[in-house]
Amino acid sequence: MKKIVTAFLTMCILCGLAVPAAAKSKAPALRYGSDGKFRILCFADAHQTRHDQPKMIAFMGEAIDYAKPDLVVFLGDNVYGDACETTETELAAITKLLAPVVERGISFAFVWGNHDPEYNDGTGDSRPALMEMYQSFPGCLGRADDPATPGASSYYLPVFSSKDGAKMGLNLWFFDTGRGTVEQSQLDWYKAASKRLQAENGGVPVPSLAFQHIIVPEINEFFLAQWLPIPDFTGLSGLVMEGSGFSPTSDSGQLDFWARRGDIYACVFGHSHNNYFTAPIRGIDLVQISQATWDGSYGSDVTGARRSSPLTKAIPAIIAKN
Repeated sequence: MKKIVTAFLTMCILCGLAVPAAAKSKAPALRYGSDGKFRILCFADAHQTRHDQPKMIAFMGEAIDYAKPDLVVFLGDNVYGDACETTETELAAITKLLAPVVERGISFAFVWGNHDPEYNDGTGDSRPALMEMYQSFPGCLGRADDPATPGASSYYLPVFSSKDGAKMGLNLWFFDTGRGTVEQSQLDWYKAASKRLQAENGGVPVPSLAFQHIIVPEINEFFLAQWLPIPDFTGLSGLVMEGSGFSPTSDSGQLDFWARRGDIYACVFGHSHNNYFTAPIRGIDLVQISQATWDGSYGSDVTGARRSSPLTKAIPAIIAKN
């Protein structure tokens, strides 16, 4: 991979969600196009409830038609609130949410956010049941790779070269942040898998992108360094419409793991509904995107106001050239 470009295409709403790899749907392997490009469109914090969100679903469809992605990623908090009450309402909400990608026959991946596990199937951890629901849809690429946490949305997806179809040109990591941060088991899983992929790649780390719901806590240090005592926006590309309290206060050491491994060039996050920016920290671009939900989050009066200006919303399309 010669270059990774993070481009923000300004439109009327921003998005959130991510999708995993599925054995049941038998989605085809991801490959670069004949033009040497692979396009990913991300949606975050859709907050699909029991009720329809026709404006959001229409927006998602228009965004997909405009960006023409090879993969759509949902970055967590996909389903929320009263839709999580029963298996029937949960599945109905997922069906509504995934309609734009399913109808277009596009592969999708995802991660869980802090609200997704609110669905309670009576087992104490509903993530395995959620994973089965998503995997029942065509095009699903999500799975649970971390053996220590069944159902957790931590996995990776290789993107193969268009030239010979066998060489991995790019790897996509997906991390389950649960209700705050990743667990040590996930870091151990990532480290082992990353080393294995490097060995299979002739000893060279595979260039990678990562996706997860909640941003790493180092963003708090970045905000303090940039804003105090005098705000300096030159180190941050994008817009900040709310503070940095959306990130966890505990540090799992995830960013240090990434930096030491040297394979991840950028990670895309949701969770912060009103911010979208790119902040380079320790050689890794932290890409924050805003919410996709139109009227399903914390009251339609607040959310509607957030949706009103095209200058405060963006669709991030991460374009990787093979």
